[in-house]
Amino acid sequence: MSKMAKCKICGAEIAANAKVCPSCGGKQRKPVYKQIWFWVVLILVAIGVIGSISSGSDQEGSANQSSAAAANKPASSSSAPSVFDGDCGITATAEIGPNIINFPELKIDITNTTDKEIAAIKFYIVPYDVYGEQLTGPLAENGLITDDSITAGSSTTRSWQLLEQHTHDVDLYVYSVYFADGTEWGDRNATESQILKGAVQFDVTVKS
Repeated sequence: MSKMAKCKICGAEIAANAKVCPSCGGKQRKPVYKQIWFWVVLILVAIGVIGSISSGSDQEGSANQSSAAAANKPASSSSAPSVFDGDCGITATAEIGPNIINFPELKIDITNTTDKEIAAIKFYIVPYDVYGEQLTGPLAENGLITDDSITAGSSTTRSWQLLEQHTHDVDLYVYSVYFADGTEWGDRNATESQILKGAVQFDVTVKS
């Protein structure tokens, strides 16, 4: 005897494997969960959910690793102490103008503001012509040094005649102050880029 079932449309008894109800003509469709496409869709959804969870876990792990790496990373050089930190130990005023033979002369008034004797000072200048263009020829000077002692709290004046006759103005930096006790502010061996980035700059007055 064949297995019987009820028509999903009219409720009449029909063969379980009947595709059409002989009473009402209604088509007999399998429940959704018995159809192949339902399980295919369900499996695909499950794979997507599992993949999403796995990806989220990986991203969280990477973020935690990145945070840990950042915490353990050494401080960058930008936060490292500079040789030009702190008080350089002098104040200075400067002026530049032509001397009696019409060559540019740079005069610097220097005051020792410390309680120690200064043995030497290194200055760095960047020369410009009257148009404000930097001079870089063979006569353009950059390094200036004074090795006259300056006692604590006293002042002195030093003058330099510059060889580049077209020098009209300069940027003036101090990058090393060497004390008689052997200590030093700054770095006597500093490069140009280090000086321009961190050394102490003084104003220069242009004298006609």
